[in-house]
Amino acid sequence: MAFTPTNQLVPDQTISLKDRAHAARLFADDQFRLAPKWNFSFHVAFNINSAACKNTSLLQTYGQEINMLVKSIDLPKFNVTLDTVNQYNRHKVIQSRHKFGDINVKFHDDNMSLINQIWQNYYSYYYADSTSAAQTGAYNRNATRSSDFIKTTFGLDNGSSTPFFNYIKIYQMARHEWISYTLINPVIKSWDHQNVAYNKNDVHEFAMALSFEAVTYDMGSVNDGTVEGFGQAHYDQTASPLQGGSAGTTASPSFVSQQYNATNAISNLTNIVNTVQGYQNTKPLNDTTIANLTSTNTNPAAISGLQGVTFPLNNVVNNTTTATPVQL
Repeated sequence: MAFTPTNQLVPDQTISLKDRAHAARLFADDQFRLAPKWNFSFHVAFNINSAACKNTSLLQTYGQEINMLVKSIDLPKFNVTLDTVNQYNRHKVIQSRHKFGDINVKFHDDNMSLINQIWQNYYSYYYADSTSAAQTGAYNRNATRSSDFIKTTFGLDNGSSTPFFNYIKIYQMARHEWISYTLINPVIKSWDHQNVAYNKNDVHEFAMALSFEAVTYDMGSVNDGTVEGFGQAHYDQTASPLQGGSAGTTASPSFVSQQYNATNAISNLTNIVNTVQGYQNTKPLNDTTIANLTSTNTNPAAISGLQGVTFPLNNVVNNTTTATPVQL
């Protein structure tokens, strides 16, 4: 900021507080188009292969709840390997390869041990050790025995041919829209049950690191079913008191193609008209309007369905006519 002499600063006594116009124009214009996203507006979908999960009821009954117990997760990281070569004595930087960084995930250790069960299913699917260790004599000190004495399998000798995770998808959400990062062929690189201690007064969590082979991107509007597993289990379905358009139909600057689709123009206009009419027809009447409607006038009026609007009625005098019998 350039230095400004204090004698050029003239106070305005009529203004006590004013916003910073530059920040307001940058972050508030176009329905907060450039405003920063919140870190807590995310959702993770674990698509687990039902054929690889030994406890199938775990997925059928509690599958959607697994997604909700993520405490934090990294977004994809990329490391590009660069080589500097000489091109006729000119330094030239070229790309030789790129590598994905590990994805770190933290889970709440729930009282039901749902996340613990997911790890146990994963571990017992790929590694035979936990299953074999439960068999009598599997880990006896028998290193001097012949190989045919060993009747159990160990390590990766578990016949696991299909991946445990079909994919893992991370969603970021803002302004009724989402952008997703899909991890292709994810594999757990490390799992940490963390420690427990009597001198701690916080909640327990699990830590996991993932490696993957590729990542794909996608984006769209947050409607029913577009964000996998979001808004289904344990979700508050109570309508918000803030009305004025449904999710995914509010016209605003966006890279989501559906927002600029011409087929949405009629629905967007209908939403705006309905909102304006709803406000006009439900705003409270003032005392003057009520007095005019309820007072006795020589020219009666009919109260219409529109607030503050009345229609005049014709003055009709009801003359009672008595029929007189004719004397024959």
